[in-house]
Amino acid sequence: MFRARIFLWLFALTTIGIGESVGADPKTDDSPKHVRILTIGNSFTNNATRYLDEITEAAGHKLTHKSLTIGGSPLELHAAKAIAFEKDRSDRSAFYSKGESLQQALQSEDWDFVTIQQLSVRSHDVETYRPYAAQLADIIHRYAPQAKLLVHQTWAYRSDDPRFRSSRKSSGGPTTQQAMYEGLSDAYRTIAAELSASRIPVGDAFWIADNDPKFGYRAAEDFDAGKLEYPELPAQTHSLHVGYRWNNRDGKRTLGMDGHHANLAGEYLGACVWFEGLFAESAVGNGYVPEKLEPEYAAFLQTVAHKAAQQGGDVVHGIPAEPKTVKDPSPQRYQFRVRASEIDSRTGEYPAIGFVSGSDKKPADMEYASVDTRVAPKGKLAIWLMGHNGGLFERWNEYGIHAIGVSYARGWFGKLAQPQPSDAYARGRIRLEAATGLDFSDELDLLPPDGAAERARQLLLWLSKENPQGNWQQFLADGGSRLRWDKIIMTGASHGSTTAARFAKHQRVDRVVMLCGPRDQDQDWQSLPSATPANRFFGFTHVLDGGWTGDHYCRSWEMLGMNAFGPIVDVDSTTPPYENSRSLITAADVGGDAGRAHGSVTPGRSSPKNEDGKLKFDPVWRYLYTHPVDEVGVATEEDPGCKRVHVKYD
Repeated sequence: MFRARIFLWLFALTTIGIGESVGADPKTDDSPKHVRILTIGNSFTNNATRYLDEITEAAGHKLTHKSLTIGGSPLELHAAKAIAFEKDRSDRSAFYSKGESLQQALQSEDWDFVTIQQLSVRSHDVETYRPYAAQLADIIHRYAPQAKLLVHQTWAYRSDDPRFRSSRKSSGGPTTQQAMYEGLSDAYRTIAAELSASRIPVGDAFWIADNDPKFGYRAAEDFDAGKLEYPELPAQTHSLHVGYRWNNRDGKRTLGMDGHHANLAGEYLGACVWFEGLFAESAVGNGYVPEKLEPEYAAFLQTVAHKAAQQGGDVVHGIPAEPKTVKDPSPQRYQFRVRASEIDSRTGEYPAIGFVSGSDKKPADMEYASVDTRVAPKGKLAIWLMGHNGGLFERWNEYGIHAIGVSYARGWFGKLAQPQPSDAYARGRIRLEAATGLDFSDELDLLPPDGAAERARQLLLWLSKENPQGNWQQFLADGGSRLRWDKIIMTGASHGSTTAARFAKHQRVDRVVMLCGPRDQDQDWQSLPSATPANRFFGFTHVLDGGWTGDHYCRSWEMLGMNAFGPIVDVDSTTPPYENSRSLITAADVGGDAGRAHGSVTPGRSSPKNEDGKLKFDPVWRYLYTHPVDEVGVATEEDPGCKRVHVKYD
């Protein structure tokens, strides 16, 4: 019944006001969509999503929605909770009412969108968003790199809200609805740009509706609230806010005014805007309308939502599409070498740790990349942390994996944390700063352009222009402002594998492959909570490697939790998939040479060969880099023979 009545009113609206420029878009794809959203906010978030499930269901789609909301909460509170969890996972102040932290919520689902918003009373002042919005964005991108960040643009208060009365104008806030709308509109657009986020323009929709000549709200003139007697109320036709209402407190009737929160109409309008943004589908003609909402007004609100959602620019319009694939007219294997200082003038030098650029004749900052467009792509990128290994790059390309190797700070070992680390996390802090370029260690002082992560981003930006047929842009997000870490394999050998693992504890990645590593037997960072799930860590070593005989690797593997996904498997006596384990070893003949054993698990002269001359570990490498992460082995107990404590700190 409601659907038919709405269509009649939509027909009428095409001849008046807003209907002249806004109509229903034809669907380009009738297949059901499933959108997953995590919302972080307050009661305004609850208002705007109140009817989102019903609208989604009426459109034939599916919504998975988890909400982390606290009434009256600003960005500052949500950021403080997330930071508290980073510092101490047992801090109860870090948890929301259902016993979950933001980080845990981010890991609970493969979210398509994560939303944030400011407290309405602060929404006009962009300075109140800083640095909290950026802090939240950083944690969101670390724990859910696949998700698009959205800012929920909230709405201005009703035009007759008490905050706009003359007696409240000395507070320094906006003195009219228009001033509040203009302030919050500028603030949300500014923050969205700073975060490379998209915007859900609910505030714009409220403003459009409130100023419509036919359906806009008009406050009652010459109104004296003190003269009303229960149950009298002033005229509030077409209000989007709760407005005046009678409250019952201890049996006494009092007249209250809420010009902040949305009423049924405002909640419906907000949900229509959210639906348009999340599903990239018009809300006009949607069959769900709350029973108490007049069909004509509901149809108007649908058209307003559509108009607000079709602004373009920073407004969200569905799940971001994957970059368009460029077809290579001449499929081949491409290989690149380029200096980090050549593609990014911001790079610096750190002679004290041997991290320099070198010269044109003798470059020390060479970076490498390769892709084979003849091979069906897996949509994965391997970032290699160690000296260039052409054999591995060639194999990754054979698997359909893109490959890059970046110049990063790896010469610090033996120079920093000497004669021994200051505590059980000191080397880990150095490694994390080397990987990110951010200030984690007081022993290393890198700038962001010199972290492995930023150098990888700059290399990908360069490759996207230099080699478009390689489709490198698929590993960038938000206009190239960040990496799609959920598509990236962090990998390295020896201390490179150790840094790869430390980074993956901090940043969720697709998987981690550790060849002859990780080291750091005197450190405990391996047992820290991880942004990357433990089933995504893979290790491979030779049993004569000093790191294995010294119990460095077995210790790290257990602290990383790899034993929960299978036993230690000898690849010499087992065939793929090696019991679906994450922990692989070999005792292949290396002439009893521990040094050769260390390098034997990477392609090269030290790696043993079969009788046919092919490298013995080719099946192992393919397994490590392509085995489905959800296929796991049988959990095993920790090895009591693996020495866990190598160094004690005061």
